[in-house]
Amino acid sequence: DRRDPGARRPRSGGTERRPQRVPRYQPLTPSSLALVVAFPLPTPSTLPMKRTFIISVVLLVATGAAAAEDTVILSPRAGEPGRIVVKGTVVDYTGTALVLEGSGGVKQTIPARQVVEVRSTWTADQTAGDDLWRKGDYLGASARYQSGLSSETRPWARRFVRSRLVAALRELERWEFAAEQFFTLLREDPTTPYFDVLPLAWTTMTPSATLEAKARAWSENRTSGVAALVGSSYLLSSESRADALRRLRELALDGDLRIALLSEAQLWRVAAGTADAGQLAGWERTIDKLPEGLRAGPYLTYGRGLGRSGQADQAALTLLRVSILYPDQHRLAAEALWSAGQMLENGSQPREAASLYRELVRDFPQTLIAASAKDRLKELKTE
Repeated sequence: DRRDPGARRPRSGGTERRPQRVPRYQPLTPSSLALVVAFPLPTPSTLPMKRTFIISVVLLVATGAAAAEDTVILSPRAGEPGRIVVKGTVVDYTGTALVLEGSGGVKQTIPARQVVEVRSTWTADQTAGDDLWRKGDYLGASARYQSGLSSETRPWARRFVRSRLVAALRELERWEFAAEQFFTLLREDPTTPYFDVLPLAWTTMTPSATLEAKARAWSENRTSGVAALVGSSYLLSSESRADALRRLRELALDGDLRIALLSEAQLWRVAAGTADAGQLAGWERTIDKLPEGLRAGPYLTYGRGLGRSGQADQAALTLLRVSILYPDQHRLAAEALWSAGQMLENGSQPREAASLYRELVRDFPQTLIAASAKDRLKELKTE
């Protein structure tokens, strides 16, 4: 299942631990127990790391029967082909470095930029939450992840659990709680490797009175660019839109390139209907500067801009990147498939549009937009 964020859940409850893989963009580091060389399949480098084919050549360095608790997959150097797999016990993992302890008690510090993937053990709450996530039960998953924050005792692992909680709340569009949990994650590790779960709004949403009040306060925050960006994204569909636009223009000059580029991309949400060819080309260049994990929302907005400018085929191809490269972001992937189908319909390609609607219903049946796709499929059959 391409949306599976982890292994199967354990057979019993409690805090029993089971081996599990940390999904893409959730790395960790090595020890001296084993070395594994991995060679990537001939797929585009932009595709998820889950498609990497690993050929294991285990070289046992230590003696004795002690087994490594965690497995960390590294790139020899950031961005280079090939993979090195090391085992040990993860002591800590932040956006700066991963500390791994080997069987002899020797600790080594590995730069976070070299970490590709981490395989560890998790509590029953965590694995049950992942199982519910895989089934599209985000409410159930969020409840188990919330419990996992208590049952997980390792600080670095709790931060990972919190990132999964943010992702589940984001899918539920419970923006207020998703934002607050993300801010907590940042307080625990300002360099968090899970920045890609940042809960920004990329589609039209009407904030509740409570959320709008909090979003205004976050938007005007002068000490946290992240809080200001998140709050402003929630206000673009509210009566405070003008203030949000002003703040986003300020944030587009932020010293943190991620915040600056995402703020610029947020501004596209109100410019997608009027952008000309030159502006759209600039949007594409902006996306290329973003870390891969942060491109889903900008791709959605850029694709819609292309469609409104009359470039239906190019728009559909751009939107398909969201569902292909970011299937774990179920809501955005479904929105992208729907928008691509609509554009193909408008371009007199009903058969191709129907294919995308079927994919949406099959892969993201739990999303609200799936009902609209089902209706369109029925109508296309009668036309």
